[in-house]
Amino acid sequence: MQRFRMAAAAAAMIAIASSSALAVEIGARGAYWFPELSGDVQTTTAGVPETLIDVKDTLGVEDENLPFGEAFLRAGRWTLRVGYSGIKFDGNKELSQTIMFNGETFSVADDVVTRLEMKMLDGDLQCDILRPDAGIVAFNLGLLLKVKYVDGEVELRSAAGGSTVQDFKAPVPMAGAAVGAGILKNMIRVDLRGAGIAYSGNHLYDVDAYASFAPLPFVRLQGGYRYIDLRIDEDDIRASLKMKGPYVGAQLSF
Repeated sequence: MQRFRMAAAAAAMIAIASSSALAVEIGARGAYWFPELSGDVQTTTAGVPETLIDVKDTLGVEDENLPFGEAFLRAGRWTLRVGYSGIKFDGNKELSQTIMFNGETFSVADDVVTRLEMKMLDGDLQCDILRPDAGIVAFNLGLLLKVKYVDGEVELRSAAGGSTVQDFKAPVPMAGAAVGAGILKNMIRVDLRGAGIAYSGNHLYDVDAYASFAPLPFVRLQGGYRYIDLRIDEDDIRASLKMKGPYVGAQLSF
């Protein structure tokens, strides 16, 4: 019995020490993004490529301000994140050329209304390979494994030519790195995360750089810059889109 008690006490001490070493933190952040959009789309119908359409010059798609959010769980050197971005751009323009999209013809002088929408769901796992803590200065360098699921669609409609919708979907695995530095017990921090992949005419690059300040123990104010470069080449659609711009946000963590 005495041995059992000693073993139980030792196990409890190990559990407490491990818990302290892991330093578990859970939190969420939300941000408002001000991206500039550029890119083009092209459909293929019955094996025949149709018009390569610039989303801004041809369709008049305008920039929009967009929210995005992320939740995270950090335990020691490991961080698990899940994020979501709801992206929607709209345009309305009288065509200066005849275009074909998804088997439909839209003629010169047609007033075409465009909707470009994407839902992006992110999941990533970060492992810090370096995490020294030199008193008031902290630093981390980590490796990232990430999957971004993209669910998008492009809709064109006009009074003369009717409407048509073409979607594109893809789960995209990526690899990358994360680096960050903080001072005054991380009251002030700068962080950079980037991941990407390129294969068979497709690519996706996602970069997030931001500075943050913690005026309160559980609250962190953030300002950053986000860049997404997406190219999806499927049998019936090719979409090449870039979004880049600053954002502001806040984080709560415990």
